Amino acid sequence: MEAIDFDTLVVEVLSRLPSKSICQFKCVSKAWCAELSTNQFVMLHCVCLNKAKNRKLISLNDMSIDVDNVICGKIEFGSTKSISFPFETPPLSLCFLSSLDVLLLVFMENCISKLILWNPTTNWYTILSDDYPKHGYDHEYDTGAIYYDQSNDLKVLHIKRRYNNVFASVYSRRFGISRDVEFLNATNFGSSSYAWSVGTLSAKTVYFIVSQSWWVIGKKFIIAFDVLSETFKLINFPLSKDLIPSQGHLITLNRKIHMFVVSEPEELIVELFKLDGEVWHKVLSFQNSQTVSFQSRRHQPHIMEYNTWILMSEWGHMVTVKLTGEELEYLQDVDTFNGVNGALFIETIISPFS
Repeated sequence: MEAIDFDTLVVEVLSRLPSKSICQFKCVSKAWCAELSTNQFVMLHCVCLNKAKNRKLISLNDMSIDVDNVICGKIEFGSTKSISFPFETPPLSLCFLSSLDVLLLVFMENCISKLILWNPTTNWYTILSDDYPKHGYDHEYDTGAIYYDQSNDLKVLHIKRRYNNVFASVYSRRFGISRDVEFLNATNFGSSSYAWSVGTLSAKTVYFIVSQSWWVIGKKFIIAFDVLSETFKLINFPLSKDLIPSQGHLITLNRKIHMFVVSEPEELIVELFKLDGEVWHKVLSFQNSQTVSFQSRRHQPHIMEYNTWILMSEWGHMVTVKLTGEELEYLQDVDTFNGVNGALFIETIISPFS
């Protein structure tokens, strides 16, 4: 049998192995460690795992940080395991601002508030900011997103709202520094009357839902951030004769941005829209949905549990959508879905630092 050369072994075999195995193979020799630590291999490993469509669901609970296997859109029964965070802190003092592949942008509210880029698979992390006000963090006032630019530099968009103004900055992993970027002119989205969603990346654009109020019917906007030009623009929220102003939840399916929309109070309606260009098209309407008991806003999971999407209506109610076979088949290819207390990710060895 002809021997396999090392380059073929790396590309055809090692790139398809789980992250735990990659870390073990790094101990074979210095040469193996160097090869398996290159940015080229890390990106190849990430691409291979993305193709497998198997995800992990991380969720914050009262006493633990839990990770479940998500296979073909379904949570694998009995797969739950608890993991630790790099700092000793109650799980619900953490908030997820964004996720990309395995990296999570996490805010830690403790004695000293910190913004952290974290790989929950390897437990590697880097602190991006620790200059938050002592009064603590509110997810209505800070948000962000993780993305790669055209030169494959991993970057973090951080949006802060202070004193009725919006301040945006971009952190570069390659250079280890942040710089300011200009926000939209002549807007009042820094006002406390607006609430922002977490950032959701699709292709080369990050999307945020901006709502004039979470609790009463108000204006809704989609703010898009182009990662190539690093500029912001407005996209219309899908309001039409068929849709009253409603709460929204962004996800990506096959790298395409989608949005769940929940309407009330006359009739509970849950629909899924896809953005083509700057026009939203309805792709699914869910019949099997119901309102569940109210939970405090601090503990909204906004995550998928056992084939059920947990959403929130315009009127502050928790809404569950139990997926049918057809709906589950469409949603099984979800790339990213994240909220303050939960996120989907894939287990890779991507490092949060250079």
